[in-house]
Amino acid sequence: AHAHSCRCTHLWAGVHRRANAHTHRNCCVRSLYIDFRKDLQWKWIHEPKGYMANFCLGPCPYIWSADTQYSKVLALYNQYNPSASAAPCCVPHTLEPLPIVYYVGRKAKVEQLSNMIVKSCKCS
Repeated sequence: AHAHSCRCTHLWAGVHRRANAHTHRNCCVRSLYIDFRKDLQWKWIHEPKGYMANFCLGPCPYIWSADTQYSKVLALYNQYNPSASAAPCCVPHTLEPLPIVYYVGRKAKVEQLSNMIVKSCKCS
């Protein structure tokens, strides 16, 4: 598996554009390629050989945590109580399916595996 640099597709991208240059470190989608055989030992999927699964990473400061009122309160609480463990987490928001081809005997089957590709992230 290979992780790459941040590509911000955050739920609140407008906040990102107005904020300073350091916000790219905040919660956003990071690239992650997964090779089914090498990374997961999955030999049953014939096609694709791998895919861009992506993942969410980054802190959720107060201004970034606009998902719910609860997230805002939790982020503000964490801002004033930094030693507390309660803080919003960067999690997947939008996920897309992955079409795959696998074999049952000699017969090829096409199926969609749901929620396999992270497209955007949120603080929650």
